[in-house]
This record gives sequence, C-alpha cells and structure tokens, in this order.
Amino acid sequence: MIDPISFKPGTVSGSAKAGVEKVDAARTAARPADSRTAPKVESDVRALAAQMAETPPVDRERVQQIKRAIEQGQFPIVPARIADRLIAASFNWVSQK
Repeated sequence: MIDPISFKPGTVSGSAKAGVEKVDAARTAARPADSRTAPKVESDVRALAAQMAETPPVDRERVQQIKRAIEQGQFPIVPARIADRLIAASFNWVSQK
C-alpha cells in the first residue's frame, strides 16, 4: 500500500550543485559587498529564479506511484482527512491575504 498524500520534502530537478553554488552566491548578497560584486550576485539570483521557474518542484515518480495505487484501488482515500486539509488550506489562504 502506498503512503497517503502528505507534505514531504522533495528535490528540485536539475543540477543540484549548480543550485547550491547560486544559493551560496545569494547568501553572500546579505553581507556588505563592494559595488563590483552586487551586479554579479543579482544576476546569479535572477538565473537561479529562472532555472527554478523552468520546472515545477514535483516528484514525478511519486505522482506516478499515487496514480498506479489509485488505479489498483490501493490508495487510502479518507474523505474526512481530505475535507480537513481543504478547510485548513482555505484558512491558510485567507489569512495570507
């Protein structure tokens, strides 16, 4: 049986090392820097944002597992849990406005 849907940490597809290098560059932006490094950090941050926007942070293998489990009738569907999470999500969404 497959685990029910829940929030799990995932990974972003693509080169992990490239993302780490760019995140490290973004961290250095918080430190005072001379005017020569500021444009480079800004361009690195923009490049990282563009790279992350290209692919959604979705674990495609997990999605396929869930689809197969639903087709085979092995996915635990609990209407009360679904309703609770929808209500919680709506409260969270309204409170952020």
